[in-house]
Amino acid sequence: MSWGQESQKREEELRAAAEYGRRAEPLPDIHIHSVLTQADAEYGEELRDRRARQEHLEREIVALGRRLSAPMSDEEKPRRRWFRRAAKTGEA
Repeated sequence: MSWGQESQKREEELRAAAEYGRRAEPLPDIHIHSVLTQADAEYGEELRDRRARQEHLEREIVALGRRLSAPMSDEEKPRRRWFRRAAKTGEA
């Protein structure tokens, strides 16, 4: 569809909606149901995405917590500093 066709279709939809309002006719139940179904689907998709992100972040937080709470290994020796003062041995 070209932009003109989409614009014309949109204008027709707006005109039809305005006609419902002028004549004070209620919207048909099928229209209400389809709008609610579409909103439910969008909400369900958003909720699913948020839950997946939450589960991912929970796993990441638990893994980081385990890593931080793990005891440090004895294999690592403390590194010597570059400008370390030499310790004097008993000479005053």
